[in-house]
Amino acid sequence: MKEISKDDLIMHSSMELPYEGGSIYFSSLDALNIYTDIAKSKFLEDINIVKRPSTSKLLAVHLKETLFNKDLAQFIITQLVQLNNPVRKLVFVGLDSKGKRLMSNTINECNLIVLYIFCNDYEKAKEWLIR
Repeated sequence: MKEISKDDLIMHSSMELPYEGGSIYFSSLDALNIYTDIAKSKFLEDINIVKRPSTSKLLAVHLKETLFNKDLAQFIITQLVQLNNPVRKLVFVGLDSKGKRLMSNTINECNLIVLYIFCNDYEKAKEWLIR
């Protein structure tokens, strides 16, 4: 991954997408390059929205083009474990095979009980979440 400066980062907005009377929350932690501190801060903002009782507990986390390491994996999963109303379904978008293994291992180590998958396409992620 080619390092870019913080000034050149493109920050994508996280969003809640409505569907059939419910919603899916997409946490956009993508394109943050080596700046895992920004990814953590952004995820904390997102998790505060996911905590709301009105949020459906269907979550997609987009991590493409962000340095994904053990520290970031543990941070994300720890935040999810601490939710009072747990996420029902979870999709990770944009992880490579190493990132998928790391996230699976972290989920198991932290005893997060959730249905989850990995994919590289937002539309497929949405379809899986609403099934």
